[in-house]
Amino acid sequence: FAGRLAIKCYHCLCSGNDLGSIGSNAVRSARLCIVSGNDTSRTFVSTADGQEACTLLFVKACYHLKGVDGMPDGNFTFAQVRPLTGRTHQIRVHLASLGRPLVSD
Repeated sequence: FAGRLAIKCYHCLCSGNDLGSIGSNAVRSARLCIVSGNDTSRTFVSTADGQEACTLLFVKACYHLKGVDGMPDGNFTFAQVRPLTGRTHQIRVHLASLGRPLVSD
């Protein structure tokens, strides 16, 4: 991993409007900052502090589900995600910053 020879590839389901059309690619790049507390830490996008992080996104499928029994409609994207850098919580923070949080995170 240290020599960056391994390719890490993940599949995830995120909620919110589509990340793009099926088959489309996107790159999310932002500085991520970690703030540590007593027993916890939190990672977030920061414009000034933190380390640069880059994630490739490939849209595999889009789902538009009709709500039932009073539940709201739902939009979901199934994506293949490849972090080019290895920052803590990089995928979840990048997707959340796009308004597409991971489902069941």
